[in-house]
Amino acid sequence: MKKYSIVFILLLSLASCKNFLDIKPHEEVIPETAEEFSALLHSHLDDLDRGNLDCLIESTQKVTLYEQVADNLEVALTDKSTGQALKIYPGDIYTMSINKTDYSSLYEIIRDCNIIFGEMKGDKESDLAKNVLGTAYAMRGACYYELLRRFCEVYDPNKSDQLGLQIVTTFDMENWPVRSSLKKTIDFIEDDLKKALSYNVQDDIYRFTAPVVKGYLARFYFWTRQWDKAADFATQVMAAYPLLDRDGYKEMMTPAYSLKGNMLIKSETISSSNTESEGVGTYKAITARPVSKRFIDTFSDEEKANDIRYEMNFTVKRITKKFIFSGMRSAEMLLIRAESYYHMGEQGLALDDINTLRSNRIKDYVPLTMDQLPEPVEGTDLITVDVTGASLTRLMSLILTERRKELFMEGDRFFELKRNGSPEFWVPEQGQKFVTRKFMYTYPIPLTDVDIVPGLQQNEGYDEFIIR
Repeated sequence: MKKYSIVFILLLSLASCKNFLDIKPHEEVIPETAEEFSALLHSHLDDLDRGNLDCLIESTQKVTLYEQVADNLEVALTDKSTGQALKIYPGDIYTMSINKTDYSSLYEIIRDCNIIFGEMKGDKESDLAKNVLGTAYAMRGACYYELLRRFCEVYDPNKSDQLGLQIVTTFDMENWPVRSSLKKTIDFIEDDLKKALSYNVQDDIYRFTAPVVKGYLARFYFWTRQWDKAADFATQVMAAYPLLDRDGYKEMMTPAYSLKGNMLIKSETISSSNTESEGVGTYKAITARPVSKRFIDTFSDEEKANDIRYEMNFTVKRITKKFIFSGMRSAEMLLIRAESYYHMGEQGLALDDINTLRSNRIKDYVPLTMDQLPEPVEGTDLITVDVTGASLTRLMSLILTERRKELFMEGDRFFELKRNGSPEFWVPEQGQKFVTRKFMYTYPIPLTDVDIVPGLQQNEGYDEFIIR
């Protein structure tokens, strides 16, 4: 394919979202056709394969950032000789994100997708054109979904005043948008992902194929509490990517660059300087921080002997040895469907899904029934309410615990804490008490944007927290 070098002139480079608005394509050969614009997408997709698109799908090291500041690892027991760089609580990450933020990186991808929508001329009905447009809509929708999870409060349908995102769809350099409502943001993301699905991208070279888009729709509907739609799309994904048994799981979760088993998409599918220095799916520094006893105690003695996840995830000294996965696989879809069924009032179906997962992870598993659900082990979980604010039942506790076990070291736990009550907790470090406040589960809007865009509101709590 002919290569076209796109040069972007930065008229003003102080603000991340404003950068997006102030950029116009300028080059010797101005891109116009689908073939030309596909090069713009493939630049990002190549970054994804190398683990360098970690604002959207995290690299191995980026995944561990979320694990470092959640509750599955024991901060107080960190080996300082090898783990001095590990973060303590979310404030450590936000110090990084204020200066070099995911916010600007995600908006840069959005910018490039919008360039395609606004500048692509000629045929839009060929397979190539449909693949380019479908991928662009998928990537823009996925970027806004990640911005939603990180920079917005958890959606509550009973609140009408929640802040959404800066929604940008054009190159208008004079239009510096403030934040829309959360509901408008949600509607926009849904529309993008549905448009992406309508193009039915099947060529794996574009990575964000129709099954991947369905997975993002399941995630999106799950996050926004649209349970019936979440269950529907999760079911569609699992029909194409069935759950694996113990042996299949063990093979899939062995470090490798390629997609294996029922993985739909992942970061780091080819080697780069980052992955070669440590090995794909590994980050040596994280082994300096033991797994918390609270998490270990969620496994019963029988599960410690028979659950493949316990065997593959921990050493006898409570050191993690799990392959660090960043992407999407069908077990997540099963967990989305199980919890969605629960909130839909279909508790029997929810338990069926959990039994299905456990039977494919635990040797000689005997399915649970409603009248023999295990009592949660006291003191093992910071989460005490579900996403609706209701106290945990035994079944909901089981669902959340299985998610915690299955998606350990996959960057999920921090967002599960955020989604389910945003519990406050503290950790000791060098004689000091570091508190994760409720507001800290939502990232701060970068100061560059807040300072430059008139009327742009900062997230609650950060005006006092951030030192200029």
